[in-house]
Amino acid sequence: MGQSDNKPTDSDTPKTKHKTAPAAKFLLIIAAVIVLILVGGIIFTTNEGKMMTFAFVPSGKIADEKMAPAPDYADASAWAARPGAEDTAGWKPEGVMDAAVVPGVDVFYIHPTTYLNKASWNAPYNGDAKAVRWVRGFALKYQASAFNLAGQVYAPKYRQATFGAFLDTSGQGVQAIMRAHADVLKAFDYYIAHDNGGRPFILVGHSQGALHALMLLKERLANSKLKNRMVAAYIIGWPVSVEGDIDALDGINGCEGRTDTGCVISYQSFGKDGDASPIVKLFDAMPGLNGKPHTGTHMLCTNPLDWKIGSREGAKANKGAVPLFINDKPIDAPIPGLTGARCGKDGILYLDNPPGGEGIKMSKTFDHSDAGDWREYVMTGDNYHVYDLNLFYMNIRENAAARARAWLEAHQE
Repeated sequence: MGQSDNKPTDSDTPKTKHKTAPAAKFLLIIAAVIVLILVGGIIFTTNEGKMMTFAFVPSGKIADEKMAPAPDYADASAWAARPGAEDTAGWKPEGVMDAAVVPGVDVFYIHPTTYLNKASWNAPYNGDAKAVRWVRGFALKYQASAFNLAGQVYAPKYRQATFGAFLDTSGQGVQAIMRAHADVLKAFDYYIAHDNGGRPFILVGHSQGALHALMLLKERLANSKLKNRMVAAYIIGWPVSVEGDIDALDGINGCEGRTDTGCVISYQSFGKDGDASPIVKLFDAMPGLNGKPHTGTHMLCTNPLDWKIGSREGAKANKGAVPLFINDKPIDAPIPGLTGARCGKDGILYLDNPPGGEGIKMSKTFDHSDAGDWREYVMTGDNYHVYDLNLFYMNIRENAAARARAWLEAHQE
């Protein structure tokens, strides 16, 4: 299944068996609290908290739950996207006429939470129709596709933790996250051993997928020669500490420019006057990959309009946002100049002109019933988490390809 005769060496290939580092386990333990804000957008009131818990947290004990069969990554059906398959990760927006895919580069993409069912702590990777529809109609269509100019996309299915796992306070939700993470590690190990063929690769994750990607950086790349083949890691929609996380990655730094390679990009999108204080407070309290609290550290904020850390750029730098419709229709044409963005001192990316309200509206037809306008999925505090990639789609598309070409030029030998 590989596309090259070059085989990774033993030092490049991660071992299948592993033990999660104590710092990583510690981070996963508090993951439930963080995602409560990032994904749930919950207002902290006793009544609402009880309602959300009742609606989404599984009532059964995880110890009594029979796990759905594990994905067999040697089987193409265990992948949501892979080269040669018919999937939405290969799509591009209407009217976009760009150059050929950068040859010889891969993209390993980890999708966000799409499973909201309280029937089980972990999703059957192929068995929940709504979760599968969201992977295809949202995650692959609007996120993975943004990287398909930079290389061929590999996106594993995995037994993701259900949304309710992130609202749980019993410790069972953490176990569900760990179960999901084990699948992601196995998928990456299989990809490196059987599909990668020694090629450079881009790592991408959003929301729950970003958490898994951050863990993967620590567990598979930081102390391995594999990090030398990583073009970049786009860890989007998850708070990353410069001193607590990045500095613990053995020379993998935050990207400081448009074509830097071997580095990390991260941001979280809020409206101009959004209230990100709950996330900032939780970020300060959570431990980093170095095992120490984030208190006093800086949240990494990469501005996707100029790819600099902590910068501000106007709407003219936005090459095109794409509106969100959860369906199998083509990706709409990009909207240039939709909004500018600035990195706040708190590490949050604030939109200069948040879409929605008096901005662009979308018609609600039968086929578009899951989309509405640009504010359909905006969360508490004016959090544009769901739209993190849609807002800057064409900038991401161009940048991923530019970094891929830069890596290849720097490693011509």
